[in-house]
Amino acid sequence: MPDLSVIIPTLKPPAQVECLDHLAANGFSDYEVCLQSESTATAARNAGIERAESDKLVFLDDDSRPRDGYLARMSEVFETETAVAGRTVHPRDDVFAGTLTNHYDFGDEPRYVTRFWGCNMGVHRDVFDEIGGWDEGIPWGHEEVELAERVLSVSPIYYDPELVVDHAYADSVVDYLTKTYKQEVEQPYLWNKEGRSRRDQWLTILSDAVTPTNYVGFPVRSALLHGAGTLAGAAGRVRGMRRGDADRPERPESISDPAVDR
Repeated sequence: MPDLSVIIPTLKPPAQVECLDHLAANGFSDYEVCLQSESTATAARNAGIERAESDKLVFLDDDSRPRDGYLARMSEVFETETAVAGRTVHPRDDVFAGTLTNHYDFGDEPRYVTRFWGCNMGVHRDVFDEIGGWDEGIPWGHEEVELAERVLSVSPIYYDPELVVDHAYADSVVDYLTKTYKQEVEQPYLWNKEGRSRRDQWLTILSDAVTPTNYVGFPVRSALLHGAGTLAGAAGRVRGMRRGDADRPERPESISDPAVDR
């Protein structure tokens, strides 16, 4: 049995999965890769959990580039921790560097945090056995936020700054705005799970859209882009509110989830 199982959702053929070359050059051989091509990121990750031979489950994106020593360090951290967040670096000196990607990096010191990101994280199988798998009601967009809330009910999330992955946040302004829109389409689903009223959800959308701090306090280029992202996100939330839950897939029966409907 491999020490680590690396689960990567992708619709690309293996030859085009950038992450694989970086794993192969990582200097650690006791791992397997589960490339999953299911139609959504959450379905692919759940299928990877079912397929994986190891209990140490690592989640990366197909364009994640783990740095040297990543796999060995992840194996070591898993000896004492059951949920792990790594340090993600936007590897370009562009408009997205700095303020727009601060959420990627939890700092220089190891500590316990409340979030992790699907491009660089690990969760022990025991945790999934207790809380269930990824919520397939969220195809992609805030799915890590939803999972983190459930993980924290049974396990702390340990941040290790030595677990470094290079991962571009966006390739262009259009890519950034599209990504923001699609992520925020899923936000009303999370609000519904929290039991927030429709009125409260609409008021939050309006409040966030008109809050001045979403448009000022950044360097000029970043401020313009952040403001545009705020509006794109508001549009996505409106789309999510209108869509409702009618077209969301049912959760799979293969991974029990006693906590998801609480």
